[in-house]
Amino acid sequence: MPANLPPQYFAAEKRFRTAKSIPEKIEALQTMLAIMPKHKGTDKLRAELRSKIAKLTAEAEKRHVTGHKGSLYYVRKEGAGQAALVGLPNAGKSQLVAALTEATPEVADYPFTTRFPIMGMMPFENVQIQLIDLPPVNDADAQSWLPMVFGNTDILVLVLDQANDCISQLDELLGRLEQMRTTPVVPSGSDLEYKAKKALILANKSDLPATQNNFGELESRHGREFPIIRVSAKDGSGLEDFKRKLFEMLDVIRVHTKTPGEKPDLTQPTTLKRGSTVADVAESIHKDFRTQLKHARIWGSGKFDGQMVRKDYVLKDGDIVEFHI
Repeated sequence: MPANLPPQYFAAEKRFRTAKSIPEKIEALQTMLAIMPKHKGTDKLRAELRSKIAKLTAEAEKRHVTGHKGSLYYVRKEGAGQAALVGLPNAGKSQLVAALTEATPEVADYPFTTRFPIMGMMPFENVQIQLIDLPPVNDADAQSWLPMVFGNTDILVLVLDQANDCISQLDELLGRLEQMRTTPVVPSGSDLEYKAKKALILANKSDLPATQNNFGELESRHGREFPIIRVSAKDGSGLEDFKRKLFEMLDVIRVHTKTPGEKPDLTQPTTLKRGSTVADVAESIHKDFRTQLKHARIWGSGKFDGQMVRKDYVLKDGDIVEFHI
């Protein structure tokens, strides 16, 4: 069976071949693994990539044994945004990533199966959102480099096991994050060294019996503080609600571009932060395009289809932009 690899795979493969450092090589391989279609035709290639990642990780850890692991894992952002799954052992993070993406992290009943970041692309409508499966926050070997991942990501997904005391789990997660100078809530009177992040709570394992009381207590105690989504990675319940909420929290818009006289491609929009302008989307295509742009025409949010607008026109989700230079 042919692999049918997408163009993004070959772009990441080129980055791997030209990378000069081990972290860059690991990042490129992880991207290749994350965007690779999952079927029998890719099984051998997937195994080869995992083997390369394991060898590079072992080599990197050996080189950084003196304690300089801060730059070991950098996860390049892909898609509409990036969300890091944060949790304690056996909260179900790997199972969630496996259920929501094409990634195949190791899923097991014993703790600490995840040793390094595992990336996967989660489809939502016509965009992809990057999820990162991470080692548990109480994994001593990971605590030196986890803050770098937290600092770079857009949203922290705090994964809890509903079959156990959700309140104590959340208290430990927040405490561990604070130790790493990362927190969804900046403590009163704290200095600015804290990296405040958007966060939501993902209460997993709702398929298990007798979880409703734990969830009810969690919602009662922290429902005003965090968005809380109740899900089951095993039976799929609540996962669509999670996707939609995550997209809303990223606060991005999807913009389609077209050339004069041609139809727009509505399958692969450009994603930008809400409040972006025509000039911003032009620059996202090419840095010189912004200065060459004379005006644009808009379909979607304009007063009429094909309305002529200037560079500073603020775009809305779903707009179609036709550039004129």
